[in-house]
Amino acid sequence: MYDSISIDTTQNVSINLVKASLGDRLLAFIIDVIIKVVYVLALVLVAVLIFDTKSLFKGNESEEQFIAVIALLILLYLPVFLYDVLFEILMDGQTPGKKVMKIKVVNLDGELLSMGSCIIRWLFRIIDFMPILYGLVGLISIAVTKNSQRIGDILAKTTVIKTKNLVELRDTVFQMLRDDHQAEFPSVVRLSSRDIEIIKQVLNKPEYKNNADVREKLFLKIKTMLEIETDYDAVTFLKKVVDDYTYYG
Repeated sequence: MYDSISIDTTQNVSINLVKASLGDRLLAFIIDVIIKVVYVLALVLVAVLIFDTKSLFKGNESEEQFIAVIALLILLYLPVFLYDVLFEILMDGQTPGKKVMKIKVVNLDGELLSMGSCIIRWLFRIIDFMPILYGLVGLISIAVTKNSQRIGDILAKTTVIKTKNLVELRDTVFQMLRDDHQAEFPSVVRLSSRDIEIIKQVLNKPEYKNNADVREKLFLKIKTMLEIETDYDAVTFLKKVVDDYTYYG
């Protein structure tokens, strides 16, 4: 059975998600390493085919040509160096390895993963996976911390979860609509399935259903996010947002 993690959103709503296992994270890491190695080998092969490497290293080429080749190789190596941070920014917390293993990085406050969080995680990979310690710092940290965080995760306030939860969550946000439903708020498409699940929890769970303060905060937050002005009360508005999300979904 997988360990769960409770994420408290800025709307004071808790969402339970399943933490990615250490094995899942290791396999994702290995897949990413294989992709990087294949890229580097392909790079070396192209360099050998394009450049006369024998004469280059015998000194038969000019210094300018040698510098140009080295500069080109450094430039082409950048995707490997920036691999993790670029993919996590562009793929919403996933690298190809994480995508294959169905895991992703998320913020512990329930907000969307920011570029800053991705950069912090990436910078502290140096500590988490120091070659001299064979990555033991990161592995031990993941194994012993409550939220399965390596040092970079702790500082970035992130963790890694199984995306299976998010798929199941998306399956729960859609509900039956009347055939004559008229959508009022097209901008609801900006919301994520997690946002809609939070709204549904606030509307339906007993611990939130009778909490007017939580409803009001969520009402104001969603209005601001969607840039909507309305005379509806909080409950009516939030219900319409869920209905319209289903309509456009």
